[in-house]
Amino acid sequence: MPTLDLISSGLTSVRQGQNRINAAASDIANAGLPADPAVNAAQPAQPATGQAAASTAVETNRPVNLVDSLVELQQGRQEAEVGASVIDTADEVLGTLLDVTA
Repeated sequence: MPTLDLISSGLTSVRQGQNRINAAASDIANAGLPADPAVNAAQPAQPATGQAAASTAVETNRPVNLVDSLVELQQGRQEAEVGASVIDTADEVLGTLLDVTA
C-alpha cells in the first residue's frame, strides 16, 4: 500500500534527521573538551554503583568547526520536520481513503 511506504519513508527521514542532530550536538559538546589525553582517558564512575561507566571512545584530536556543526544541526532539524510532515500527510491520505471506502 503506497501510504504505508510514505509513512515508512517519513519515519526513515525522521530517524536520519535525529542521527544528524545527535552527531552535530556531540561535535558541539566536544568542542569545549580539553585536549589533555590524561583527562580524556579518565573514566567516570556511575553514581549508584561506583563502577566505571561504559563509554565509547570519542576522537577529540580532530578540530571541530562550530559553524559546520550548527549547520548540520539545523539540517537535521529540517530533515526531521520534513519527515514528520510526510507522516502527517500520509496519515491524512490514509484517513481519507478509509472514509471514502467506508
